Amino acid sequence: MSKIDRTPTFKVVYNNKYGGFGMAKNGLEEYNRRTSQKLTYADVIDRSDPILIEIVQTMGKNVNDEHSRLAIKEFPMKYQSFLKWSDYDGNESVDIDYDKYLIHHIREVKDEMISSYEKIARIDQLYEEYDSRPKSYE
Repeated sequence: MSKIDRTPTFKVVYNNKYGGFGMAKNGLEEYNRRTSQKLTYADVIDRSDPILIEIVQTMGKNVNDEHSRLAIKEFPMKYQSFLKWSDYDGNESVDIDYDKYLIHHIREVKDEMISSYEKIARIDQLYEEYDSRPKSYE
């Protein structure tokens, strides 16, 4: 029997094609209808917006304009503040910035009011997690 992973996650939308983040007219109209906004460009929408994510999931490839191919990537919630976005000619990628995550948590441990032994043990745990990190969440 396999173990079910119940790790809380979050999703983000990114453009997986050269050209830039955009939505077809009907996708943007649906977003505006659901949010009571009057946006003319999709690139100002928060990429983790649940309404955006639902529209991309529901419309599939019909959400894309001629220059985009919107995709969704899911990550464990603990990495929500540690994403690394890159863009080359509008083709985006998004991954976890493990170095930033590790440094942030080591600083937190350093400032905790615990013994040096406990600090070392927690930092060792962080390094074990870092060493066993998955290469991608695609």
